[in-house]
Amino acid sequence: MKGFALDIAIAPKAERPFPAREILWGSQDGGQNRFPTSRAAWERKYSNDPIPLEKFGAAVANAQERVWIVDEYLLMSDKGKGSPTDRVDRILMWLPLSLAASDIRLLTKQHQEVTEGDLKKFQQRARAISNHVARREKECRIEIRTHLTRECDFIHDRFAIVDDELWHFGGTAGGFHAAVSAASRGWRAADHGAFDFFEEIWNVGERE
Repeated sequence: MKGFALDIAIAPKAERPFPAREILWGSQDGGQNRFPTSRAAWERKYSNDPIPLEKFGAAVANAQERVWIVDEYLLMSDKGKGSPTDRVDRILMWLPLSLAASDIRLLTKQHQEVTEGDLKKFQQRARAISNHVARREKECRIEIRTHLTRECDFIHDRFAIVDDELWHFGGTAGGFHAAVSAASRGWRAADHGAFDFFEEIWNVGERE
């Protein structure tokens, strides 16, 4: 008897809906789509715990391929509003063990206040993510390079690429800044040369 194989049709990979464009302002509620009142702005400015943008944290946690961030002060809290360790712990909350993305790159500048122990937490999280799923397709890699102002001293704003979506921040990436600032999302990164720009400035520095 001749063997036979079932002809099973494999459905093409479903394309996820692309996020709509929107502008988000920082607030103690995790972000909002309009300017805060002056009273709310003052309360946030003097808060010891400015809440980052929940929508950005959710976008990172649900990333399927990549999370690339450019921000010279990403790992530094505002003066008097926590330590670099606090900031690192906040960022790690965006990277759950169930994270599907495998290419995490953080491009910032070197700060003496950020300790080796703080940076090691990212590698510990990468290993934990990789080990969380027994047959993960790709090993999760979290890389941090600190040459931003040393080798690329021409960037003012902050940016992030989450999968194919470009985010732009007027303040600290992720919406940590205590003063009134906004972020925009919903831009296709490829349409604006974001991938090429990031790769160019990333490759200027050596791996830390």
